[in-house]
Amino acid sequence: MSALRRLVKPRYLVWLLVLPLTLWALWSVPAGGIIATLNRLSVGQLAVIVIINIVIVFLFSSRWWLLLRMHGYRLPYLSLVGYRLSAFGVSYFTPGPQVGGEPLQVHLLRERHALPTPVAIASVSLDKLVELMTNFTFVAAGLLLILRMGTSAQLPLYPMILGFSLLLIIPAVYLAVLWTGKRPLSYLRSVHSRRFHQGSIIQSALRVASAAEQDMALLLSRKPAALFLSLLLSLLIWVCILLEYRLTLSFLDQPVSWSAAVYLLTAARIAFLLPSPGALGTLEVGQVLAMESLGLSPALGISMSLLIRARDLALGGFGLWLGAYLTQQRSTKSLPSQAGD
Repeated sequence: MSALRRLVKPRYLVWLLVLPLTLWALWSVPAGGIIATLNRLSVGQLAVIVIINIVIVFLFSSRWWLLLRMHGYRLPYLSLVGYRLSAFGVSYFTPGPQVGGEPLQVHLLRERHALPTPVAIASVSLDKLVELMTNFTFVAAGLLLILRMGTSAQLPLYPMILGFSLLLIIPAVYLAVLWTGKRPLSYLRSVHSRRFHQGSIIQSALRVASAAEQDMALLLSRKPAALFLSLLLSLLIWVCILLEYRLTLSFLDQPVSWSAAVYLLTAARIAFLLPSPGALGTLEVGQVLAMESLGLSPALGISMSLLIRARDLALGGFGLWLGAYLTQQRSTKSLPSQAGD
């Protein structure tokens, strides 16, 4: 019985799903076709892809840098790139929708730059809320495009569109409420404060969350341009991601339209939202099925999956090493310079 209980734990159930999906995706496509597809990439083309991905990695920290600057803290941009890459390493290898590294970002801001905890949490939370909102917007728009294209993909499109639209609404409504100056978490804390003992972990967590929420509300109400500029930066990031994906397909001698690229990239993003570490299995199966629905070679789907996985493993592995190095390195606790209003 004890062995059975260990087997049905969520982390083991995930692998029971991941392994068959991965094996199916690899065995259903001839290895020769995959090798032939990847051999179409020249060294120069591969270098172009690497450079574009490096640019995207640097762009990922632009929202966070902007929000901290709007908050009054001028931090080195390169440091934030390293912190976010470290957080990506944690999130990538954590089963789930690419979250888990945010506490490391908060820790690094506190320990290496002496930022107040509420400010650190507020900046990371705002950046994550905008990221989630734009990610869900892209996926919902991509699903609508799939519906309009009328591909042969057998997907429950209407429930999926509804689900991602609801996921989009949640952070959007919360940001809108904060913009008006209201603080939902602070209200809940005041209502339920008597249920928790003073000094308890829950009470302490609610107090820190309320302080961070107050900082977010003040920033959005006093400097609404912060949210608008963050959304513009998110749009720029997605344009670069889409450009890199479409360009990679063209390098593999399979140019596609912009709408087809959005469709294929939507399938990849959905795979990363499923409870699989690094989208293992779900990415490969999703790309194969999406390619086949467009009449493209399934070998192209596995080839794109391998390229995506090689990139993410390299970035995630380096991020884990960098995070371990930064957390072990002694901090000077130097105060960050204040940005002008």
